This record gives sequence, structure tokens and C-alpha cells, in this order.
Amino acid sequence: MKGKYLFVLLLAVLLFSSLASISAQHKFYVNLNDRADDLFKVTLIPEKLTDQNKIFQFAATAPGTYQIMDIGRYVRSFKAFDKSGSALAVFNKSTNQWEISEPSKIYKIEYSVAETFDTKVDINPVYPMCGSSLENDHALINGQTVFGYFHGMQKYPIEIKLTYPEDWTVGTALRKNSTGYYSAPNFDYVVDSPILAGNLTKASLNVESTAVDIFTYSKTGLINSFNLMNLLEDILYATKQFTQDLPVEQYTFLFHFEDFSAGAWEHNYSSIYVFKEDSLDEEFASLLRSTAAHEFFHIITPLHIHSELVENFNYEKPVMSQHLWLYEGVTEWASDIMQMRDYLVTLDQFLAQVKQKLTINDGFDSSISLTELGVKSTEKQDQYFNIYNKGSVAATLLDIKLLELSSGKKGLRELILELAKKYGPHKSFSEENFFNEIVEITFPEVSNFITNYISGSEQLPVKEYFDLIGIEYIEDVGVDSSRISIDFGIGFKDNKFVVTRIEPTQKNIKPGDFISKVNGEEVTLANAQQKFLSLRTLKVGQSFKLTVDRNGAELEFDAIMQPRKIRHQFNVMDNPTDKQLALREAWMQNQINFQNNVEPK
Repeated sequence: MKGKYLFVLLLAVLLFSSLASISAQHKFYVNLNDRADDLFKVTLIPEKLTDQNKIFQFAATAPGTYQIMDIGRYVRSFKAFDKSGSALAVFNKSTNQWEISEPSKIYKIEYSVAETFDTKVDINPVYPMCGSSLENDHALINGQTVFGYFHGMQKYPIEIKLTYPEDWTVGTALRKNSTGYYSAPNFDYVVDSPILAGNLTKASLNVESTAVDIFTYSKTGLINSFNLMNLLEDILYATKQFTQDLPVEQYTFLFHFEDFSAGAWEHNYSSIYVFKEDSLDEEFASLLRSTAAHEFFHIITPLHIHSELVENFNYEKPVMSQHLWLYEGVTEWASDIMQMRDYLVTLDQFLAQVKQKLTINDGFDSSISLTELGVKSTEKQDQYFNIYNKGSVAATLLDIKLLELSSGKKGLRELILELAKKYGPHKSFSEENFFNEIVEITFPEVSNFITNYISGSEQLPVKEYFDLIGIEYIEDVGVDSSRISIDFGIGFKDNKFVVTRIEPTQKNIKPGDFISKVNGEEVTLANAQQKFLSLRTLKVGQSFKLTVDRNGAELEFDAIMQPRKIRHQFNVMDNPTDKQLALREAWMQNQINFQNNVEPK
């Protein structure tokens, strides 16, 4: 793509001569003034190294992405030099590792890395919101896509020097030190702090003691940070009400609006959003607000509640956590219910969100438990998205169960805040013992809930639990012959759309088929919404041509439109019992009697 370039600044000999005074493990130099090709060109000045540090590591993945990235695939050159400028032998040991023959002699390292937005790979493409991009008017750097670390030095401090055009603005949660370097205590913090630079707008506000910055790149200037500040302000205050007190002193929102939508990626002190530039109508504004509510709540999970697998993340051979249900499912639940409890959405709107999540859940494999989905999230990319749906509904039910057991005094919110107070950003819980801990500080009955619906894959007891709060739930209502359905579920895997589930009415399509064309036209991430929405003009019984890739063979079928099934209907009871009404009222509000020193039970 035109103008996508990044080059790393080489230090003058005078600066090189002061190596002995460097306090950081790595000093990276990035020159955003030079945008002459499609590569990030990096110069690294390390401290003195030993044989224990001979491996330079690029990330296989990163916390919160739940995908294999293998950033080493994007490395185009890697060279090491001694103080005299002579090259030292280096060896590409594996996809993500470079071995240096004489690390003690290293004076500087130069390497180049292709940006990920427009670099095609055969499998495991990097999600754009987790990737990197270079343009004439801006640059996006997610830390793991550009930087690396020496073995044994993942937890050592890092400094980054950026040079860029005078009219550019830089947005990041990283802060500059007195020498003008962006500093981080370790590699993990760099990965946790994306950088958006270029022709950006900036807006700031204070949510009581938390300083919030919003940086926005908009390709044509259609959207600016002041628009987004007005959009997000209510969400920030709703989160504050939900958490009692925001547990961070500063937070940075980074928005990237260009030619396509991909989603967002959370971080402890910031979040990055990649969406197609469009007018902020009610639908788009609602999507951004909901997404931001989810990402912002990650200041609680996993920043303040996480296992040792997150605390000590293995970038080389990542081991995924079984508690993805907590990091994503509970976060999604919180982002929805806190809006209802702060009167930003109505009860009916909240129930519509639950209905939508149950409908999406119908399209996924019901035999996969939430814990299995966490552990195998990088392997089951076609099923991964369900953590936001089944995981959120499970959290909704757990909240109701806790409120019932505590007579309305302690729900999931109170449990989360209690755990956040106990652990915090620098203390991790036990990956293996966390479920036992939850049971110990709540109720014995919660053990069965965890066994059946989080560790197990039993059908969620939606009807039983919503009845407790005076809300009727009907799973199967009937069919609506005036509306159509394709009768198969669609997921996303390896940058392609995949069939996840089929109804008996679709005889030819099979789960695992990759969707390549609709009515003879290729389906891509950029046009998928348009292609499938175009099918709305069809009627029940009519068909469209669906082309799929099945084990490398291209097959074309007639997919017949079916009547739309009416499922997952919620009705608020007009005459609930006093007990149902009391529990519903407790469920619909943040518990005012919760104290920071709340006792278990």
C-alpha cells in the first residue's frame, strides 16, 4: 500500500560511545520520518550480554489475542554488529528465534519487520487491531509486532525513542522519561502499550481521579476525538459506578478509522480500536460504545484478577488459560449489565442483548465447555468467538444464582470487586485452584454451577434462573414464515468464513466448510456483511449459490432459504411474586450495601 513505511534511527557515534550509561536492557530507535518502504527498520542497542542471552525472541502470540501470531514470519533481516561495526554471526534458529554466536560482543542489532496489515500469510493472519500498519499520514505499532527481547531479559526495562514529523501526534499509554524516551519496566509492558502516531485528534477528560485520553486517526477526518469523548463519557461513568472507584490513574483510547472493521484489543491502561470510517449514526455509535465498555472493563479483568499464566506470559511457547470465561465472558457481561444498572439501556434492551448472545451461541459447538475453549482458544479459532456469547450468558446466570443464594446481597459484581481487592495488578491467582477459591468465598452450591456450566458443557439453565427474577424465558417459540434464515452458523478461522453448524434442512453443507463465494462472487472480510445482507431480498424456499472449500476442493451448492425460527424469547412477568420482584430489583442495581471489607457470604 502506498506510503507504508517505517525506518529505525541509527544513533550518532557520540551516543553509541555512551553505552555504559544505559540503564535499560534494550534501547530501540524508531524513525517515523523515513517511510520509504514497507518495513519497520529497527536498531537495538542492548546492555552487555552473556551466553545466557544469545537467543533473541519474537512473539509467538500475545496476552489477550488468543491466536498464534508467529511474528518471526514477518522478519525480513536480522543482523548483529560489534563496536567496530563488524558483523557477528547470527542464525535463524526457529520461526521466532535468532541465535547470536557471540552475544558478549554485541554492540547493536539491526532488523526489519514487515507490517502486518498488508502482508499476506497463508495461515494465522494477525488480527488488525493486534497488528501494525504504516501509512503516509500515520503509523500503528502493537509492541509484539515490532519489538522483541533476549532470553532471560523479558522482565528487564526497555526504552523506545521515536522521531516523527513535527505535525504528528503520538498516542500511547507509555510515558516519556526525562531524556525523551518512552520507558517501560519490561517487554510485557511494551506489548501492553500500543502506539498510534500521525495526523490524530486528541481529547481528554477526567473521570474523578482517572485521567482519560482519546486519540483518533480518521482517514478523511470524518470522526474526531471530541465526537468520541461525548459518545464514551456515560460509559466511563457507568464503569466507575459499577466498580465503585476506577482502579487506574490514567487510561488511553486509540481509535483507527480507515477502510475496514476488525474490532478492538484490550490492554491494562489502554485499548486499540480498528473500524471502518463511517458516520456516527445510532447503530455505529452503539457498536463503538458497547465495544469500548467491554475493553475498558478489562481494567478489572484481567488487570486486577488474573492467573499466573497471564502474570508470567510465555511468548515463546504460550500456554492458554482455562479462565478465558472470566477475562472475556465476565467482562462482556459486565459491559452490558453496568449500562442497564446506570440507566443507559432499558431492561428490554438488556434482554435483547442476552437473546442475541443465545442466538449466536446456537451457531457454535455446544459440546465445548468454556474452560476447554480457553485452553484451546488458539486451536479452535472457529469456536473462539463464542466466549463472548456463551461466556457472557453463563456470567449472567452466575450473577442471578449468587444473588439468590445471598438473598440479594452479593452478586457477581460483588464477587469480582472482592477478588480485585484481594489480588490487584501485581498478584496472580492460582490457575488450578481458582474455582475452589470462588466456592470458598461464596457458597457450596456454586461448585455445581462451575462443574456443570463452566468446566462442563451442560445446557445453560436460562429458563430456571430467569424465573427466579420474574422473567419468563421460552427457548423455542415457533417459526415466522415471513422471515428467512440460512439455517447454518458462520464463524471465522484463518482469515476465512467457516460453517460452524448446520440445520437438517441444509443437506449439502457441512461444518468445517470454508465459505469462498456467494452467488459466484468472492466473500472477503471487507465485503462479507454486504454479501450476506443482499440475501435479505430472498423469500422462503428460494435459494442462492454457495461455494465452499472442503479439504481443498471447491464445491458449489444451492442453499435454500428456510423460515426463521423464533427462539430465545424473554417476557417480563406482569405479576411476579414478592420474592421474584425483590430479587429482580436487587439484580437490576449495583448493591448499595457492598463494602470494600465485605465478608464472604
